[in-house]
Amino acid sequence: MVRSLHWMWPWSLADVTMGLMALCNLIAISLLGKYAFKLLEDYRAQKRAGIKDPVFTKDRLKEVENDVECW
Repeated sequence: MVRSLHWMWPWSLADVTMGLMALCNLIAISLLGKYAFKLLEDYRAQKRAGIKDPVFTKDRLKEVENDVECW
């Protein structure tokens, strides 16, 4: 019994750290999702307009311009 617990704790630690990493990713996705959907909408509008290779520039989306420092 002791021998089986000796090999079990690293896997339990890995499960906990993977759960914490998933939680961090979910928080980041929820914070960045609004920008992603606005940029996807701009991309699709450019494709509908016939632009072969759509390009994002910060001045195209005024609501993103103040929130994004670098791209």
